[in-house]
Amino acid sequence: MDLLNGNIKSLYFKYFGAAIGSSMIMSIYSIVDTICIGQYEGPNGTAAVACFFPLWTLIFALGLLFGIGGSVIMAQKRGAGDKKEGDKYFSVGLIISVVVSLVILVLYNVCQKALLSMCGASGEILELSAKYAFWIAIFSPLFLIGQYLIPFIRNDGAPLYTTIAAISGGIFNIFGDIFFVFGLDMGIYGAGLATALGQCISFAVLISYLFKKQCTLKFTRENLGFGTKLKRIVAMGSSNFAIDIAMGVLAVIFNKQIMVYIGATALSVYGVISNISTTVQTFGYAVGESAQALISVNYGAGKPERIRQTVKYAGISAFVIGSVCCLIGMIIPIPLVRFYMSTTPEIIKIAPAILRAYFLAFILLVFNVFSTYYFQAINKPMSAMVVSLLRGVVLSGILLIILPAVFGGSALWFAVPVAELIVFLYVGINMKRNLNSKP
Repeated sequence: MDLLNGNIKSLYFKYFGAAIGSSMIMSIYSIVDTICIGQYEGPNGTAAVACFFPLWTLIFALGLLFGIGGSVIMAQKRGAGDKKEGDKYFSVGLIISVVVSLVILVLYNVCQKALLSMCGASGEILELSAKYAFWIAIFSPLFLIGQYLIPFIRNDGAPLYTTIAAISGGIFNIFGDIFFVFGLDMGIYGAGLATALGQCISFAVLISYLFKKQCTLKFTRENLGFGTKLKRIVAMGSSNFAIDIAMGVLAVIFNKQIMVYIGATALSVYGVISNISTTVQTFGYAVGESAQALISVNYGAGKPERIRQTVKYAGISAFVIGSVCCLIGMIIPIPLVRFYMSTTPEIIKIAPAILRAYFLAFILLVFNVFSTYYFQAINKPMSAMVVSLLRGVVLSGILLIILPAVFGGSALWFAVPVAELIVFLYVGINMKRNLNSKP
């Protein structure tokens, strides 16, 4: 695909089709995980997944930090005609990803229960959360390194390959969940095993790409300038890291505030919300990654009109997806919760109001996530970081503390929608200014 001269609409939707396909598959097997656990273990199982969620996001946040950061710079270098320099960024990022994944491996296996307790788990929920985390912790390096490889392969002109990797692992995980959880009566422990084995398959597919003839990614050890390049990678990818870390931090705050103001039943409902919210956020990643592949190369080549066209198609995609996701929660909140877990009368009573309040955030969430990729691609990592921190921790965190204290526990669910609205206003002002300026 000719990213510098090809039709922007055609190119964007080719990338978007592959990226949204990967997101859908990843979301489906995450959903199946939660459904199987919720149906087998009940509300405590869903709450256990919610407590593991912050640790899960850390793995993916680190993969995005090095993967998006390095791949954006690699694409810019290639757009400017300097492929060798781009290869160095791929190599530096791969080395640090392997090192950090080994640290995570040790940390998650040695300090597992202590970490889960920090995330709000206790009693039976802690035991269930530890069972779910067992196999994922053992195979954690494959999750992190796999996440690193995806944006590089996509920017190497092979977005369909990343979709194949996601589908391969996702299909196994879906059937593995059903077989291990119910067929072998392993419950939440089996769901964790299915997730880990599914990632092994996805990782094998991603690695195999590096040995294909069409692969132009090259590992090199010559004159890397490791420290300087690592610093640039971290600076460029820090907003993506912040997005996922913020999700984890926000989940911890939510977990604790829910237990203070409402109780364990609402935490079970939040377990469903956090799973759905992660899915919607992956759609934001899909829009952002599709646009970033085009914007980065054309920014390096100095072609602002092609950047503006890409932003137009990405923006339309983001608002359509966000609005559809919001409507689903508004129209069918009870079936949605029942889809995820076995319910109680108390859950049925409180769930509709909770989902309808929280789902308002989805209208703007996808666009706000996309904006971080846009700012990265035009060498504005600080703007991307501001967006990530505002929507992920600063505004949401402050509102989670203030709103229930002033208006009562039910106000918790409006914290994220209000934060997304404020961030959207910031994004709109800055994006308009940058689109009207020259690269």
